[in-house]
Amino acid sequence: MKRNLILLGGLISFATLSSCNFVSTYNESFISLDTMINVNITCPKNGKEHISNIKAIYRDVDHYADNYQSYENKSVFDLNEKREIEITDTLKALINYSIDFKDKTNGYYNPLIGRLSTKWKDAVKRNTILSDEEINSELNIMNSSKVEINNNKAKIIGDANLDLGGIAKGYATEMVHQYLIKNEIKDYLINSGESNILVGTRDNKYSVGLSKPFNDDYYGKIVLNDKSIATSSPKYQKTEIDGILYHHIISPFTGKPVNNYASVNVICDNSMDADVYSTALFVMDIDVAKQFAGDKNIDIILCNKDEIIYKRMDIEIEKV
Repeated sequence: MKRNLILLGGLISFATLSSCNFVSTYNESFISLDTMINVNITCPKNGKEHISNIKAIYRDVDHYADNYQSYENKSVFDLNEKREIEITDTLKALINYSIDFKDKTNGYYNPLIGRLSTKWKDAVKRNTILSDEEINSELNIMNSSKVEINNNKAKIIGDANLDLGGIAKGYATEMVHQYLIKNEIKDYLINSGESNILVGTRDNKYSVGLSKPFNDDYYGKIVLNDKSIATSSPKYQKTEIDGILYHHIISPFTGKPVNNYASVNVICDNSMDADVYSTALFVMDIDVAKQFAGDKNIDIILCNKDEIIYKRMDIEIEKV
């Protein structure tokens, strides 16, 4: 039996394909949503067509969820710039889901954090921090703004900016998931950029390694079948000033980066849920996170720098 170790990069670090005699396996990697997407599917026919359709799903979400450039005057960038635009069904769905998740997470995920999030990302790049005055001003703007959708138009009321970065990749991956189900493709591995993995059903299940964000070691590995797993971590966007770690995962309540965990993993049936909930959980303290996971009935793994500090799951975590 041949075992191929597929390195996915830092946060969820690898998936092991343990199988003999793969027939009609199709694999392609491409850039979308500012990250490398790898698609591996096994099906009896039309594999290239399925790969093309999957790429189109990611491309569609990438275009309209883009914070940094216009696309047909109907992207998030356009909405933030013009404050009211006509929107596509894709952007409408993303906005509506993001509003729903704000309620579902009790505000720990807030899509109107765009201005503050951008300022923190810029500050981290410059190795500086935001002042309390600037943070409080941005929080007031965020909390006094809202998004309204009427038919095919979206409007931001207030001065906040919309940021769908916390949901776009999960939404796209879940749309791919539904596409695979519709086309009766059961054996697949979708790696959506190091922090979001979707695996299908197979006799030899997928083994996913959970790497530590700040070194080359691992917390362990878990065996998955027909599940989504997402990770939030400050690994790639961070700076340390006076012994304090600053990064891009911001609390919508304090307006500051939160360092309760080194990484948060969420395992569930829906990639969008996993993506958003991992972000929301990262800014919750551990008691709130435990209660939240129980209420939502999702599996979570909370880690500090060196070890797993809490898990809610029946799946065994094995040594790598």
